Amino acid sequence: MFQDDLGKHLLGFNTSPFLFVGSGLSRRYVDLETWSSLLEKIGDKIGLSKPFKYYQSNANNDLPTAASIMGEEFNETWWTSDEFEKSRNAYAAEVKTKYSPFKFEICKYVKENQRHKKNLFDDEIDLLKKINIDGIITTNWDTLLEGFFPDFAKFIGQEELIFSELFAIGEIYKIHGCCTKPDSLVLTRDDYDLFHERNTYLAAKLLTIFMEHPIIFVGYSLDDINIQQILKSIIKCLKKENIDKLKDRLIFCQYASEPTATTMMDSTILISDTVIPIKLINIHDYKELFMVMASNRKKLPVKVLRQMKGMIYEFVKSTDPKSKVFVTDNLENLENELNVEFVYGVGLKERFGDIGIKGINSIDVFSDAIIDKNWDAEKICRMYLATAPGRYLPYFKHLYKAGFLDKSGRLPENNMVKEFSPAFIKRINLIEVSSFYPSSYLKKKDEINNKFSSFSELCTECSLLHVLVYTPMLDAEKINLDELAAYLNDNLQELNVLKHKTDFRKLICLYDYLKFKYPFIVTKPV
Repeated sequence: MFQDDLGKHLLGFNTSPFLFVGSGLSRRYVDLETWSSLLEKIGDKIGLSKPFKYYQSNANNDLPTAASIMGEEFNETWWTSDEFEKSRNAYAAEVKTKYSPFKFEICKYVKENQRHKKNLFDDEIDLLKKINIDGIITTNWDTLLEGFFPDFAKFIGQEELIFSELFAIGEIYKIHGCCTKPDSLVLTRDDYDLFHERNTYLAAKLLTIFMEHPIIFVGYSLDDINIQQILKSIIKCLKKENIDKLKDRLIFCQYASEPTATTMMDSTILISDTVIPIKLINIHDYKELFMVMASNRKKLPVKVLRQMKGMIYEFVKSTDPKSKVFVTDNLENLENELNVEFVYGVGLKERFGDIGIKGINSIDVFSDAIIDKNWDAEKICRMYLATAPGRYLPYFKHLYKAGFLDKSGRLPENNMVKEFSPAFIKRINLIEVSSFYPSSYLKKKDEINNKFSSFSELCTECSLLHVLVYTPMLDAEKINLDELAAYLNDNLQELNVLKHKTDFRKLICLYDYLKFKYPFIVTKPV
């Protein structure tokens, strides 16, 4: 139910979602501490003179102020203690403020301690890596997300975001900095004051993303002060009548500590005296969420899409574009060719002889099931079957030949082929003989099997229409596949005849199923 509800909701947008990721995801996958726990751990690790509660209470429980007090005290120690000699040798030349040494030690700790929890969330992480998103916004300092999405471009801190050209596809915005650049961290009271001072500029930069994409918040609580501030700044940029455009675009995942069914409901959030409708997801296990988000695959890799968008942008704004034409039959070549500015095609005519320069369509695939065209099975699976629309297609020939089916004739649910979404895997694994039954004739199944002892007898006594609708209800053992293939070949023109084409295509799918999937079922794997 949840998957259907969220899937339908996301289909209402013509863009893919953005993820807005908080520390909850890092705690889940690499066991990093909360901000207060991290400050306490670092204070003990670097040998500050007083317990963390001292700094916290002297800051009136304001964590940025506590970090300022801790950083100021640690500055002297860092510069003079033999214990931090290696750190000084590595970083002294880059120190900019009295808080820089404290930030350096925090970053060092984060980089050394973001260890994956082995086996605990492996299936969930595999799904996360497959999700279809246009980008990520995060306040996290660790490098978890760029590890999951290596093709995404990374922008660190407000400075890079405000002064960079953003394409809103294949990008990660680390708005509170990153452990790879210690002085980028938004940590102390001074950092937060400067961040809030510039928040209007950041909000203006992110406004288009919020107005054009669904935003899914993961790893935050609804009352997170960082989220509240950013939404407040975005709302300030909007006229009142435009605030309604945010409706249904904000999707908050509220983590449930105990196992529970994942649900989605309508809710609201109050920002600057403005009530904004949101979708609220109550969630404990993220697999269902990621499964929905992985189901709508992009036709081209996100790295290529971002590159193409950037090239078009550069071409439009430039008065002297130096464009190049690059032609290839391999998208991997396109990803690796950094100097290409325009791409007019993805296939050389002489290399497209097997499927034609126009590409392939469903008619080609159906006829190939009967008349083998010697296509590359793996390419057909990845580049066509995985994203092709429609309920009935002859899937199993190419899945079998490409070696994607397991010993039981199924697609493994943890299949690592990135083009295979969870929805595609589920659709393939649910196919059985009954999938091809004609509902209007179903009551006649027993009658048909009593009357006809074989497919050839059925063909002899029945018209084309009855052969098409009766054959799927024959017991599989009565269908000689060579005879069925010959019959389909003789009547291949019915693929385009409106009166018969649906039933004819279903019969081709049945042939494909019986020839390449059914043997797995009747013969138990060793």
